[in-house]
Amino acid sequence: MRDYDNMPKLEWQDDKATLARIKAQILREEPLILLMPKDFDAGTIDPGVCEMEEGCLVDCEPRSTLATLAAANSMPALDEIADAAEEARQRVDVDAVACRLIIHD
Repeated sequence: MRDYDNMPKLEWQDDKATLARIKAQILREEPLILLMPKDFDAGTIDPGVCEMEEGCLVDCEPRSTLATLAAANSMPALDEIADAAEEARQRVDVDAVACRLIIHD
């Protein structure tokens, strides 16, 4: 399992400033952990587009993963984050238990 301890963390806020920070971090090809709200529904991802490791979905394709999560949680900003992750060739890990999204290389 990937070690997430030294990755920067950012609490999810649905505002333009936070979205800009998230996209800038991703486009610099630096990892980022997004701490999502406790009511975040991460159970809608098709496990066929990811690998399962220690209860987390890992190395998910960003476009389909974030689009699914955006629709399930009424968070259209996740679609913009998907664009940045796709451009930077990043991957997404989904930790449903801890309500977090890890965007990494």
